[in-house]
This record gives sequence, C-alpha cells and structure tokens, in this order.
Amino acid sequence: MMNNEHFRWGIIGTGGIANAFKRDLEYLMGHKISAVLSRSMHTAENFSSNISDCRSFDDPHSFMEFSGMDAVYIATPNTFHFEQTIMALKNKKHVLCEKPFGMNADEVKGMVESSKMNNVTLLEGMWTRYLPHIDIIRRLIDENSIGDIHTLFACHGQDLTHSKNPRLWTKELGGGALLDLGIYVVSLAHMVLGKPKNINANSIFTKEGVDAKTSMIFTYENGAIANLSCSMYDTQPNRAVISGSKGFIEIAPTFYAPTSITINTNDGRSTSYPNDYKGHGLREQADELAKCVKNNEIESQKMKHSESIAVMESMDQIRNDVGLTFDQ
Repeated sequence: MMNNEHFRWGIIGTGGIANAFKRDLEYLMGHKISAVLSRSMHTAENFSSNISDCRSFDDPHSFMEFSGMDAVYIATPNTFHFEQTIMALKNKKHVLCEKPFGMNADEVKGMVESSKMNNVTLLEGMWTRYLPHIDIIRRLIDENSIGDIHTLFACHGQDLTHSKNPRLWTKELGGGALLDLGIYVVSLAHMVLGKPKNINANSIFTKEGVDAKTSMIFTYENGAIANLSCSMYDTQPNRAVISGSKGFIEIAPTFYAPTSITINTNDGRSTSYPNDYKGHGLREQADELAKCVKNNEIESQKMKHSESIAVMESMDQIRNDVGLTFDQ
C-alpha cells in the first residue's frame, strides 16, 4: 500500500457505525487505523485507546494535515458528509463516505467533481454494494438466470422509537426514515433496474417534520416496477425479491447485510447460496477503496460516481413528492 506495509485509515466520527468499521477492519490484512477525529479529544482518545499507534484529534485541520493516513472514512451525521468530504479531498486524502453520500444530488455532484479535480479516490459507503451475496446476484442477473426482470420488492423497517439519537429524528442532522433506511431499497432498485421513469411516493411524518415511514413505487420504460418501503416505527422483514420471466431471486433478511440468497426457477429448481460471512460487512468497502487507490482509479465499478448521483436524484424526487425538506 502507500507506505508499503499498511493502508492507513483516518476515521471521522466515533459512533456506532465507526466502531463497527473499526471492528470489521480486524478481519483484513494490510489495513490499520492511524487517526481518529472527534469533536471531543476525550471521545477520540477513548475510541483509539485499544488501537496501536493511532493519533487522536479534535481539530479538523490538524487531522486533515496528518501525513500518517492514506484515506478517510466519514461516519458522521448526514449533514456533515459534504463539507468533510470536500475538505478531505482538497487535502489529497482518499475518501470513503457513509451513505447517504450527501443531502442531495447537488452535493454529490460537487463531491465527485472535487474527486476528479484533486485526482483522489472517492467511494460512497453503500456497504451493501460490495458484499459477496450482491456479487452473486449481479452474476445471476448477467447470466439471465431469471430472464427479463419484471418486479422488485424490498423493505427496510426498524423500530427505532426507543432510540433518542438526534441523528435519526432531527432535521438539523438530516434525520428520517428515507435518508437513513430508504437509501438501501432505493440503491438496490437502481442496481437491479436502473434509473426509474416515474416515481410515486407517500410519507408519514413525525412532529419534528422528518419522515417516519415512506413507501415508493418506481416504474420503468420496459414495464418493470419496484415496490419499496422504509420505516422507523416498525420492524419489517427486511427481505428483497427480484422476479423475472424465468423465476425469482429471494434475498433473505437482512437483504442489505451479509446474508443468503435463493434462486427459484419456473422449472421447479431451487438453488441456495448460504451465508458463511464473518463480521459485520463493512470491510468489503474498505478493501474496495484500497484496490481503487492501488489501481489509480477514482471510482469503483461496483458503485460508480454516476450511480451515486442517479440514486440521489431519485431520493431528491421522492423528497420533493412527499414534501420532505431540509435547510440544505
């Protein structure tokens, strides 16, 4: 890697997803965390206390100027993604930014443009796209195993009513079901069927003005349809089904995490692909970014910049349809 020994990560944020990323990197050879940035030095030091040779920072400028890291993983609330990504890119740091990539398509376009101008790698942290079962699904679709795809069903619902995390519930931090959970079903639909021709959506709102539940129907030029839903009020099966003229692929719960899949064809055959993955699943995107850097590629073929923009354009349209607005 860049120091001929390890690919060195700097992490911005010390919440649940940052901790999951830290634990998952332990499964990878040749990767290490060399820096962490938090608003509080105490929090940063606590996060790095069990990581050897890891620097703690509470000042963004000092963190970005630190020469002992190759890439930045941004694991902060949604409204910080754009500013922190741009700052890292301008400091010639490769970036893996958590989903949703930005608050809107304009922010994502600006991030992509900065990646090109500074010639540094930028990946959206839509971790699902890099998982082994998704590679199998892509192959099955490419091989025309289920024929022409007619319908996609996907839901992502978690009962988060017990959580007091402001990241989920406030407009100031880009809260709501759509940005936190719905991004997964929208991204899956884009991966399988591409950009929709038409979108219809409806939401139920919280008293804070963010969506608690959103349901979406995507329709396509070829007649395909995607039925999608997300909710922070109730636990849903979190499964997905891709149906075609020759059969269907069922992605077991939880579809966006490492899981098993089954393909059932119209001739009565059923083939299962079991899940033997160890760990959370966040390390695949870290490894993908490192490979892109090694190959001098500023984007991943598994989640191209154009795809990230298209997904966010659909998200913008959904928000416009349901009347979900943020200060950005």
